[in-house]
Amino acid sequence: MISGHCGAKHLSSQRDHHTFSKVGQIQHFRVVTPICVFSSERDAEYRRSFKILQAFADALVSADQLSLVFQPRIDLRTGRCVAAEALLRWQHPELGAVPPGEFIPVVERSLHVRDLTIWVLNAALRQARSWLDTGFAMPLSVNVSAANLEDSVFAEQVVAALTHHSISPSFLELEVTESAIMKDAKKALQTLQALREAGIALSIDDFGTGYSSLSYLQKLPTKIVKIDQSFIRDLDGDERGQTLVQSMITLSHDLGYRVVAEGIETNSALAIVTRMECDEAQGYLFTRPIPASQFQTWVSPGVSGAEAAA
Repeated sequence: MISGHCGAKHLSSQRDHHTFSKVGQIQHFRVVTPICVFSSERDAEYRRSFKILQAFADALVSADQLSLVFQPRIDLRTGRCVAAEALLRWQHPELGAVPPGEFIPVVERSLHVRDLTIWVLNAALRQARSWLDTGFAMPLSVNVSAANLEDSVFAEQVVAALTHHSISPSFLELEVTESAIMKDAKKALQTLQALREAGIALSIDDFGTGYSSLSYLQKLPTKIVKIDQSFIRDLDGDERGQTLVQSMITLSHDLGYRVVAEGIETNSALAIVTRMECDEAQGYLFTRPIPASQFQTWVSPGVSGAEAAA
């Protein structure tokens, strides 16, 4: 399929004529938006984005720029770590530590987003294999973008990666947001069904922030709901917020979902979601995302996540 993209630039100064030559280069990376109007006010933002994308393309093939950290998920009934979310970090030789909140949104608006997901997937499975070889079994979750869900070969790529690293599908969970699913619901559903048929667990991430309906969500082959941290952060003293979260947990359970509370940062928030019979929790109260070398030590025999948070 051949598609076109175009951009428009208002030339109002001599400097505009100089920067105009950069517009085509910058917009080359903004492939998800067919038409884009370029303004001088956004020049600095686009230049920074362009620089990040150029650098990220190199980082994908670099041996030491990209790495993973892991954030544990705690079973609230047992207090044990039952899974971990693999999160990408980038240390650039000139830009320094580029915050994920800056580079990931930029990369997600480019073709590099598919490469990003595959890099994280392979790095996570490689780590899972390394841990398994030492007798440490830990299921890992990886975030998936809308572009991946729209990719007809993504499910095949995931299965191939599992085979390559000799990892059972039961050790992998893919996290998708409501917004990513609804961008092209038909294609997303096809991809999700193919992944689920391969034995891969699927979860709805940032639940409550999208615009999908519960009637549609119950059609998805997902078994886990992760309530967005925006609903959890200020639970203490917020009766309306507590009522909303309790309703989300109860309804999710009624629909057969296992529920994870994201963004647990205080003991009071932990106590509240535990009382609500939430299944799992994740957040800085237990630990910030940590490198693989520290993670296995953190999840040591006899030390539960709840004990570590105390």
